[in-house]
This record gives sequence, structure tokens and C-alpha cells, in this order.
Amino acid sequence: MDKIKVGIAGCLGRMGQELVKITTKDKRIKFVGGYDLKNSKTHSNDIFQGANIIIDFSSPAAIKGNISLALSYKTGLVVGTTGLNHKETILLKKASKKIPILYSSNMSLGVNLLFELVRQTSLALKDIDYDIEISETHHKHKKDAPSGTAISLGEIAAEGRKISFSKNKVLNRTNQHNKRKIGNIGFAVSRGGEIAGEHTVSFIGDNDRIDLVHKATNRSIFVKGAIEAAVFLSKQKKGLYSMKDVLNIKPKSKKSA
Repeated sequence: MDKIKVGIAGCLGRMGQELVKITTKDKRIKFVGGYDLKNSKTHSNDIFQGANIIIDFSSPAAIKGNISLALSYKTGLVVGTTGLNHKETILLKKASKKIPILYSSNMSLGVNLLFELVRQTSLALKDIDYDIEISETHHKHKKDAPSGTAISLGEIAAEGRKISFSKNKVLNRTNQHNKRKIGNIGFAVSRGGEIAGEHTVSFIGDNDRIDLVHKATNRSIFVKGAIEAAVFLSKQKKGLYSMKDVLNIKPKSKKSA
């Protein structure tokens, strides 16, 4: 079996450095090189040209250029960069019509199972009976808040309840003097130390509370997930994929009466 040729975008970042360490040891992968915004454009061209898959944990500022290079060289993209805006996600969707792209706000296999649990729980518990609150904690170096994972959890919860996330999200209650509205999805953010990532989705009723929790003890879980995503994507044709595809999590089909 031929090894998958993998390059790392954002190799000088915290996740990028971990990815470089692990990809060079994985027997399924041939590491073709890494680059960062500090590297020359020529260097990134060479890496895209020589890779089957680029794993991108760079920054929103670099995503447009990375998509352009991926299209030029027909290179698959695994994107774990968080903080992308609507226009940038639209660019990913358009590019996926020509090349394979896997995008996830969190590459952890465990977190993606949490996504599915939140979907099922929000579908089962009505908003008039259970309020939803999402809390997340990360290391002091993280710039975006709430985290991309927390936002995804909120979107999935809203989807499960068939409500608008944008209309029901509450990111900041400071200086607000209104009581909580039915259907609101609240967020709380903490930053400190070297915490890899903790997320809790709470379904709070009058008489009980259900907490769905994931705690990352180190970044290796994100690295492992990204590598599995790269292996998966190397076998795919054009299209936009997620970690649900890697985990083979599919909605149950309705049985005919």
C-alpha cells in the first residue's frame, strides 16, 4: 500500500508542531513538509504540489490562500482551523465541488461523538422543560471565544430542537436585565493555564440536570483525529466531509409503516 503524502499548513503553531511529530512516525503517512505564513509562497507551492492531503491548522487569514493552492494542485484539504467566518466557510463549500475537503471545528473523535449525543438529547428534551447552557474552558493562548467547538455544539442543539441558532444564542449576559427566555442557548467561557479543552452541554430542568461533558487532557486526541481524517479523505473524491463521515455516524433511516 502506497503511503499517503501529507503536508502541514500552520506547522509552527501549537497544533501544527504536534502534527509534524506524529505524522513523521505514522507508517501510513509520508510527511512531505510543513509551512506557515512566515514561510515563502514558493515553499507552500512545493508542498501542495507534492502532497495528496494538506492538514490545515493555520489561521483564518491563511485559509483563502490555502484553498486556492489546493484547487490549483487538486490536493485534498483537512481543515481544523477555527474562527472561520461565513464567507470563508462558503469558499470551502465551493471548493469541495472540485476537490475533497474535510472541515471540522474539532478533530477529536470523542468530541464528535459528543456532537451526536447533544443532537439526540436536544431532540428528546423540549425547550419548555429543559434549558441549554454550554460552557467551555481552554488554555490562555486561545484567541477565539467561544470556541469553534462550543459554537458547533450550540448549532447542533438548535438543530435538534428545530430552532434558529442565531436568534436564540446568548453569548454575553453582562449588563442584561432580562430573565432567560425559553429556547435560549447560553454560553460561558473560561481561559487559563494550559488546558487543552473542556466542553460541557447542560440540559437543566426544574427537577434534574443532564451534563454531557468532554475533557481533553492533551492535544494528542486532536492530532489523532486529524490523521484519521487525512487517511479517510485520501480515499474520497470531491465533496465536503466531516468527522461524522470518518466515524461513520449516519442518521437512522425511517422504517416504512
